[in-house]
Amino acid sequence: MNLNPLFYLSTNQFPIGRDFNRGIEKIKAFSLLKKLVFIFWIIGPFIYLIERDPADLWLSSIGLIFIIRCFVKNDWAWIGQWWVIFTILLYISGLMSALLGPYKSFSFYEGLLWIRFPIYAAAAQVWLGQDKDIRKVMFISILGGMLLMCIILFLELNIEPKQRLTWPYGDHLPGSYIAKISLPVICGFITLISLKFIKPSIIFFIISLSGVVFVFLTGERGNFLIVISSLFLSLILFRKSKKILFLSLIIFISISMISLASINFLYKNQFLRFTNQFVNSIPIINMSDNNPYWGAWRSGIQQALEKPLIGLGPGSSRKHCSQMSYDQKDWLPGKNYCGNHPHNYYIQLMSETGLIGLIFGSLMFFFIIKTCFNATKINKNCPLNKIFFLIPIVLFFPLQQTGNFFGQWSNLFIWFSLGYSLSNSNNYKSLLLKKS
Repeated sequence: MNLNPLFYLSTNQFPIGRDFNRGIEKIKAFSLLKKLVFIFWIIGPFIYLIERDPADLWLSSIGLIFIIRCFVKNDWAWIGQWWVIFTILLYISGLMSALLGPYKSFSFYEGLLWIRFPIYAAAAQVWLGQDKDIRKVMFISILGGMLLMCIILFLELNIEPKQRLTWPYGDHLPGSYIAKISLPVICGFITLISLKFIKPSIIFFIISLSGVVFVFLTGERGNFLIVISSLFLSLILFRKSKKILFLSLIIFISISMISLASINFLYKNQFLRFTNQFVNSIPIINMSDNNPYWGAWRSGIQQALEKPLIGLGPGSSRKHCSQMSYDQKDWLPGKNYCGNHPHNYYIQLMSETGLIGLIFGSLMFFFIIKTCFNATKINKNCPLNKIFFLIPIVLFFPLQQTGNFFGQWSNLFIWFSLGYSLSNSNNYKSLLLKKS
């Protein structure tokens, strides 16, 4: 009997045990300083389980080390990527919006520090993730962090049960960890099943299903929708046989119906929260005065109309919303809800950085997706490379509730996942040559 758990996750198409061992050996062969940096990167998913400040320090440190390395090696070719170009343009436009807006020092500070997140993603793409075996080591680290989070949430359910789970953060965020940090693992395993039913498929299915179940139990509906959408797309996009695709859909729908029936029986309140109450809270469906989700969008739209070209500055929503009259813009239905941000990336970009920032931000989203899609061309034999473009698609889908675009936790989660997705498209120099 093989005692190595990676043995039971390995297939001919996905030799995770072999690649993991190779990755470990490669890290061991590095110089001491480089070895420490790569180990520091690999343990990131576990640092994220502590709190936001340690996670922010981890991400910011990697970004700083990367920039120092670029100066030392005079290696700036990565800046020529379209997603980086539009990130820089968005960054500059945000700072200009801050300087021209009513909350200059506050907005400038909010916008100034945001750049650390895409710098981390660039570091993961062009440096830390250059080797596929080391990427597999990070993949296993993400899997380990996800399983540990599931154990933490299982303990909370038994020790301190409640409708919205909060461990280990003391806030309604554990679902974000699974839905964003662990998304490569969930999508990856489902894709492996969808390509070909193989011996470890049951293990892959159980791991992915555990992620889905525990996101549901956290009570975080937006994150649950992200996981379900990602899982569904991973399941159907790569089926070559129509017959197998049809069977996959039947199985997916059957499991969904059985799960809904079970939830309705065991967790009646949670069932209502994720069905009737969820539909009633969708902003584009319910624009009434009593829907705070639409109210947050409405406040962002109203704010955007004040300075439509350049916006009011990053982070301005938390200060400006309460100063706006509810009676303005009568053609907008509903009533403003003043939170810290409009809860939608596109509305927030329009309100805080104007039409200019919205265009640059949308192009940044598009080229991140396109760059991740290039992974399917770089290594056609890797089944995981087929799905990484799905991650930015679901994270940047326009019609969803989101966190603060310039906020700490939201960016820590999404840019970690984006960094790992981009790392599978690290052959950027050959793509730049083609572009030129």
